[in-house]
Amino acid sequence: MKQTFIAFLLCLSTGLAWGNGITLSNLSSVSGSGFVQLQFDLTWNNSWNNSINHDAAWVFFKFKDNDGTWHHLNLTNSNNSIASGYTLTVPPDMTGAMIYRNSGTGTSTITSIQVGVNNLPGNFDVKGFALEMVQIPVGDTYYLGDGESGTYYMNNTGGAYLVNTNTLSLGIGSGLLNDGIANATTALNANFPIAYNTLGAFQSLYMMKHEISQAAYRDFLNTLTYTQQFTRTLVAPNSASGTMAIATASITRRNGIQIATPGVSNTTPAVYGCNLNNNGVFNESTDGEWIACGYLTWMDLAAFLDWAALRPMTEMEFEKSCRGRGNPLPAENAAGVDSAYGNQPGNAAYTLSNPGTANEAVSSYTGSVLFANITYNSTAPNGNSPTRVGMYATANSTRISAGAGYYGALDLSGNIEEYTVTTANAAGRSFTGINGDGQLTASGNADEDFWPGINNNNLGNVANTAYAGVNGVTAEGGVITRGGSAGYTGFNLNKVSYRTDPAPSPSFNTSYSRLQISGGRGVKNW
Repeated sequence: MKQTFIAFLLCLSTGLAWGNGITLSNLSSVSGSGFVQLQFDLTWNNSWNNSINHDAAWVFFKFKDNDGTWHHLNLTNSNNSIASGYTLTVPPDMTGAMIYRNSGTGTSTITSIQVGVNNLPGNFDVKGFALEMVQIPVGDTYYLGDGESGTYYMNNTGGAYLVNTNTLSLGIGSGLLNDGIANATTALNANFPIAYNTLGAFQSLYMMKHEISQAAYRDFLNTLTYTQQFTRTLVAPNSASGTMAIATASITRRNGIQIATPGVSNTTPAVYGCNLNNNGVFNESTDGEWIACGYLTWMDLAAFLDWAALRPMTEMEFEKSCRGRGNPLPAENAAGVDSAYGNQPGNAAYTLSNPGTANEAVSSYTGSVLFANITYNSTAPNGNSPTRVGMYATANSTRISAGAGYYGALDLSGNIEEYTVTTANAAGRSFTGINGDGQLTASGNADEDFWPGINNNNLGNVANTAYAGVNGVTAEGGVITRGGSAGYTGFNLNKVSYRTDPAPSPSFNTSYSRLQISGGRGVKNW
């Protein structure tokens, strides 16, 4: 059980937001008779609500305690207010708010949004954060696998598995639950999220529209203690200004997160900034804040998601978000392009315009319906390097030209490979879909029950358990990567059904090393 903060007076001084095209601004406090509200404005581009689904903004808040540490600020789900034409929903865990338009398309600009928060004792700094999300309808049937067979594929016996009931939890021995050596001997946990709801497992599921950006990870680091920063970066927080924070070498792989102001050993945390152009001036318009953040370990991603009150997605949720309702095409990518018929992206590297900026874009793409826009080894600029998250999506793009999944999530094929919870071993199958609660351990680790690698479990054949109060998520038992990346040669790894790593054996783990190709995104359910 984590610490809960009950308080009485809020004095707000700062606000912050990040994301690709999303801005939370004008954050202030409003006091009523016996209650306190936070008020803010919110805007993001290319939003929609149609007959299939809608996009949304996940908004959450942190406050700085008297001892200088940041904590999650829960909402009360009372005294909320939002403009006509929009909906504000607070999930049962009160960790934030999901905001979306009720109909139509276009730029969403909402002013004077108000959410009720718990009172706090004294004067505190408060920061607000916003992430773009897409709704994944939980009632849609969908397919796992697409006819591709072999150890590296989701349904490794070949064919496609139609998911329309929760009875998949009984599917011992199916290709979906194969360990890579022999058929599975343990079924999915009864609460394992399969992104289909007939028994009331959950009513709402949202996925981050984009992979975690470098600005997002920078701002995450800037709310941690010195000790937590030490855990979540490659170098000590008291290293010199300009030291790369998570990249293993230089900025040649387009990661520009650096130490801007060194911390003081074990006491004062560092301040991190983006400095892609490496000129010593941080967070300029060309410093790559919107580029997908590579060099993340699974433990880094888990900590970020717990901090943001999200959770990791499962392999099933990954495939559904790519493929949607339709029948699968052999070897298709997330944009629904069937590579078996030669419609994969071209083999020439893209040319970027406005590199490193919020408007970074491909300048050479023609928009042909035959080719999906995907950043992988053959198309990635600067050699094996990721690009701006959601770069291919515009107000006029199609699913194919945007390289989008069925429900509008972007970069599911390519850019950065993404950590997911696997069905291929007992560790992954023990997952129960618990959301993060906004708080980390004192050492900077996620600590949610049954998450992959909890309690230092690094064995695929050992089920993950409830948090035991010591290690948190410090290993990788139950994780697999999906979606391909800018670092991989060949289109094969961008296929929806393709596991970037082979199906895990009982002793399988990925790598604790920081790779420029690894990162991810999270989901929220209730």
